[in-house]
Amino acid sequence: MVKEFFFEQHHHLFNALVAECQDVLSEALSKHGTATLLVSGGSTPGPLYEALSKTELNWKKIKVALVDERWVDEDHTASNAALIKRTLLINNAKSAEFIGMKNASKTATAGQAETESLYAKLPQPFSLAIVGMGPDGHTASLFPHAKGLADALKADNDNLTAAIMANQTEVTGPNTERLTMTLSGLMKTDRIIILFTGEDKLAVFNAAQKPGAIEDMPIRALLHQEQVPVELYWVP
Repeated sequence: MVKEFFFEQHHHLFNALVAECQDVLSEALSKHGTATLLVSGGSTPGPLYEALSKTELNWKKIKVALVDERWVDEDHTASNAALIKRTLLINNAKSAEFIGMKNASKTATAGQAETESLYAKLPQPFSLAIVGMGPDGHTASLFPHAKGLADALKADNDNLTAAIMANQTEVTGPNTERLTMTLSGLMKTDRIIILFTGEDKLAVFNAAQKPGAIEDMPIRALLHQEQVPVELYWVP
C-alpha cells in the first residue's frame, strides 16, 4: 500500500520531504553508522537536494548513488551525475561520497559490470531511494517495453544494475541508452519515495495502481509489491 502525501504548495512539500529524508538518514546512521541515499535526476527534485545539502547530517558517513543514468559523460547536459553534483553535493553534503554509474566503456552494456562492482560495495540495505515517474509510467530508467526491461524486472535478478535501451519517445529524448538499478536492487532499500508534480502525472500514477501489465507501466513493479514501504509526495 502506497502512502500518499499531497500538498498545495511546492515549498510545503519540500519542507516536509526534507524533514522526512533527514529522519530516515539519521535513523540509518544511528543504527548502522552509515547510510546510502539513492537519487534520481530530473528538474523536480532539485529544490529537495539543495535543501537537503544544508542539513546537519553526518555527510561523511553517507554514500550517495544514482538510481539511473543516461550513458553520457558528465559534461553533457543530460548527465544525472552532473546534476547531483550541482544540486546535492554542495554545502554540508560536499563531504558525502558519490558513486556514479557512467564509466569509460563505450556502451552501457559494456560498462554494466564495472558499475555493478561499485554498487555491490554499497552498504545494504540502502537507506532511502528517491525516484520519479514519467508520463509513460516509467521510473528510474525502467521504460515501457525497453530492451533489457524484462531482465531488469526479474525478482530473482542478482544484479543491482542493468543496461537499458529505451524506445525513443518524447519522454526519453535522444538519450535512450541507460544504466538503471534493477527492481531487485531497489527492493534492497528501506524506504522508497516517489516524487512528481502535476495533475497529468497523478492520473498516470492512479492508472498504474490498477491491475495491468508491468511492461506497459513499469512503475507498477514498485506499487504492487509489499516488500518495501513506498511513499508518494505530490503537488499540483
